[in-house]
Amino acid sequence: MIVNEMGKYELTNFMKEVKEYISRPGGVYFSHLSKDDFNEILNPPTDADGYVHKYYLSENTKILVELISDLIKKK
Repeated sequence: MIVNEMGKYELTNFMKEVKEYISRPGGVYFSHLSKDDFNEILNPPTDADGYVHKYYLSENTKILVELISDLIKKK
């Protein structure tokens, strides 16, 4: 999935799925995630209504989310 092509509803739901994937017990360990990147995925910036917009996310987070998306598809 390409983050820059997602609307706020799709991205918000997808970020929840990514958060569950990286924070589950016994899940995949991402050694290359910085603390800031990890925190941005776990607690993405949202608008007043609680939706995540693509322009709120850093480029690093967008790339990481897309990589994690590929891992989720392969599970």
